[in-house]
This record gives sequence, C-alpha cells and structure tokens, in this order.
Amino acid sequence: MEVEKRFIRNYLSKTKYQTGKLSAFFILTLCLIASLFYWDQSFAFSHLLSASKTNVFEQNEFWRLFTTSFIHGDIEHLLANSLMLFILTYFVTAFFGAGISILLSFIMGIGINYIVISQYAQDTTLVGASGVIFYLWGFWLIQYVFINTHMSLFSRLVRVGGIFLILLVPTSYDPATSYLAHYIGFAIGLVIGSIYFAIKRNYIRSFEFWEYRYIPNLEEQDREVDELLANYSADSSRL
Repeated sequence: MEVEKRFIRNYLSKTKYQTGKLSAFFILTLCLIASLFYWDQSFAFSHLLSASKTNVFEQNEFWRLFTTSFIHGDIEHLLANSLMLFILTYFVTAFFGAGISILLSFIMGIGINYIVISQYAQDTTLVGASGVIFYLWGFWLIQYVFINTHMSLFSRLVRVGGIFLILLVPTSYDPATSYLAHYIGFAIGLVIGSIYFAIKRNYIRSFEFWEYRYIPNLEEQDREVDELLANYSADSSRL
C-alpha cells in the first residue's frame, strides 16, 4: 500500500490582512501629494524634498533620503511607478502587514537612496519610488521561493526568473532612469526577505496543510483475493 501526499494550502493561500488596498491607496496618495508640492516650486519647502550628493552629504540634509522616494520628476514618471507600487504594496500588505509593506520598505528606501546617491555625480538628483518598488519585488519573490515548497525548487526558480526577465529587465535604455536604484533595491529586498523568513519560518510553515491518502497496491489485492479463494476452496473440499 502506497501513501500519496497532496498539497492543500500554505501561507500564501489566503489573505492574512484586510488592509492591502487601503495601504496601497495611502502610499499612492502620499506620492501624488508630495509630487504636486515638488512640481510647484512656489511652496517654500518644495526644494527641500529631492536628494543629491551635494545636499545630502555636503549640506547634511539627510531627511531628503526619505522624502525623495515619494516625489517624481513628472506625471509620466509617477504614472509609470504607480501600477507596480500599488500592486506590490497591496500584496505585501495583504500577506505580511502594513509594517512590512510601508514602514520597513521606506526605511529600506533610505538605505537604497544613500547607496545610490553616493555613487552619482554631485549634481545628479535622485527622485522616485523605483528603489522601493524593486525592494518590494525582491522581498515578495524570495517569499514565494521559500513558501511554495509544494513545487520543486527548480520550478520555483524558473517562475521567479521568468518574472524577473519579463517585468524587471528593461527592453531599452533610458538615461533618466536609475537602474542602479532598481537592482540595489532588488538585492536588498532579497536579503531582508530572507532574514524575515528565517525569523518567521515556524509561523509561516504552520499554515502548510497536506492531505495523505493511502493508495492500495493492486498486485497485493489480487494476491490476497487469490489466497482467500484458495482457502475457501480448501475449506469447501473438506466439507
């Protein structure tokens, strides 16, 4: 008799938090409001939002590392980031909570912006949520790999690799885009996601459920039937 192990559900099978859409709309609203202030330079603080090597490292205006993630160069830049930012904020919040999708992400955004700006020229200005978006991608995809153990590791890596190549690798070069922010954010997302899973491993694994079903061996059944028939025939002959 063989035992068949069938996957039923895991941590990603059901939404854990109901604030996913609300959190996503909240972040997009903040980005819109901050960007509007940034575009309209008539506001006294509009020029204090963006980050560059000069104003961060020379003028010690470190808050810019945080605020620059919310502002965008123009409406096209904002719209280009909005879809991915909404989707990823929604999914990460729905399964891991707003503390992970919003608070931790934009704290990591500070570190991402710090690293990127340090590599740029003095007068290069960095704006936008791209680093945070790619951080969320890294966090989400590594959770997918760790949690979906009902699939082979090869299958999980192929799926993640396909998403990376299709959605995260550009098909053309845009000199105004900070690809460095993208991939530093993605790498940090992988690292933080791995640490998070290591800490929450037992809790996340507790949601796994498998069904075990016994499958009868037909050859054994036939042998047992033959033995029963043989015994019955022997008993009948004695009568």
